[in-house]
Amino acid sequence: MRLGERDIECFDRHFFEHPLVRYHGLDGGRVTRRISDSLSRSEFRRTAIYADYYQRVGLEHAVAVPLSIDGRMLVSLVLNRHGLDFSERDCERLEVLRPHLAYLYRHASRHDAASWMAKVAPDAPVPVEASAAALTPREKEVLHWLAHGKTDVEIAALLGLSPRTVQKHLEHTYIKLGVETRTAAVMRALAMRPPH
Repeated sequence: MRLGERDIECFDRHFFEHPLVRYHGLDGGRVTRRISDSLSRSEFRRTAIYADYYQRVGLEHAVAVPLSIDGRMLVSLVLNRHGLDFSERDCERLEVLRPHLAYLYRHASRHDAASWMAKVAPDAPVPVEASAAALTPREKEVLHWLAHGKTDVEIAALLGLSPRTVQKHLEHTYIKLGVETRTAAVMRALAMRPPH
């Protein structure tokens, strides 16, 4: 299944409301978990993320396997499906695999990413630290409120700007951070925070 730009925008709009993002990213959960472990099927179907995203793209169930959680960034493997939910047995198997997948992720992360990317993708975006320094103070403010789950209209009201101006700041921010979506920009913003 290939998601369109509108699908990604819908998902991004409700990113922080997602039951698995809340469990792993905000509550610090560290084990494999299904949406149905947080909400019943009927409760999930009443959420905005289900109405705007899951129902529209034809998915109903998801399970997330956290690979790395360090206070600044969450990396998970997420599987989605329509029809039957993931079973307890599915979750048990994924949980058995989780330490091995986490090891592979850590091992891949240890390599000098900048030099490796320079070899295989010379046109890739610059590292976060360099790109973050290129942001204007206003772009940093917009990104700050974006990371707190605010909409363009809410950010505009908070900063005394028009929603169109906020969108322009976000467009410039995406380019400077080398990302294409709100979610990716927020993840970059979280990665820029100093560790606690």
